Amino acid sequence: MEKTDGIGEVPDSLLPTHTSKTLRAMKGNRAVKRITFNRSEANPEETLYVTVRKVNENQVLVPGSLTLRFNIDLSGGHANNFLVHNVSRALVSKMIVKFGGTILQETKGYDIFKIYEDLFLSQEQRDNMLLEGIQSEELCKIRSNAGDKKTSGVESEKKLNEIYGTKYRIRLDHEILTDHGVFYPHALYNDLKFDVLLAPASQVVKGSDPTKLKYKLTNIQLEYEMTYSKMLAEEANSTYYSGKAFTYDHVHHEKRARKGL
Repeated sequence: MEKTDGIGEVPDSLLPTHTSKTLRAMKGNRAVKRITFNRSEANPEETLYVTVRKVNENQVLVPGSLTLRFNIDLSGGHANNFLVHNVSRALVSKMIVKFGGTILQETKGYDIFKIYEDLFLSQEQRDNMLLEGIQSEELCKIRSNAGDKKTSGVESEKKLNEIYGTKYRIRLDHEILTDHGVFYPHALYNDLKFDVLLAPASQVVKGSDPTKLKYKLTNIQLEYEMTYSKMLAEEANSTYYSGKAFTYDHVHHEKRARKGL
C-alpha cells in the first residue's frame, strides 16, 4: 500500500448526513399591540363592534393574530357556576364581517360551527388553547372559582390558574386575516369590521340553577401582532391594486321543523 502525505481540506461538517439550516420565512421586527377597546365591559346578548386599525405605513398584520382579550366575571350568579368548555367559541352566537359596506360573512349559530370545527384540531394544538377555554372541567371550575372546585390533586391546574386566571380571548379568525397572507390596512380605503353578538348566559355558563347563570366581560382589549416590512407592504399594496381574490367557506345549517304526532 502506498502512503502519501499532504494537506487536505476539512469539511465544515464532519457528519455525512448534516445539512445546513435554511430559513424559509422572513425575519423582521414584530410587536404585540394591545389597545383598550371602546367598551371596557359587555353583557350577554350585546354586540361588540370591532374595527381593524389603520396601522402605519409599511406595518402589516401577522396572519391570525387579531383577537379580543378580556376577563370573564361570573359574580352575581350561583356560587358553583363555571364556564363551559371552549368558552371563547361559545361566547359568540353570531358573527358579521364587513368591508366597505359589503358583508363578507354573516354566520348565525357561529358558536355551533366553530366548536365543531375545533374538534378537528390536533391534541397538541388543543393543549395550547387555554386562552380559548379548551381545558378540563376541573380547570374550568378552578379558573371560574366555583364553590365546588377540587382543592387537592390538582396542583398543575392551580399553577395554570395562577398564570391565566379569568383571562380569555376571542380569535377574529376570518379567512381574509388568516389564510391570505399579511393584511395591510394602510393601503385600503375602507375598514375591515366585525360585529360580534355575545351569546346568552345559558350557552356560556354551567350551573345547577338556570335562573342564576350570569357573566360579564371586563377589561376588553383589542390585540394584534404586526411586523414592519417595506417589501411585504409593497407586495400587498401591489396585489390589492391589481385585484385580489379571496377564497372562503360557505356553510349552510339546515333546520327542519318537527312534525307533530
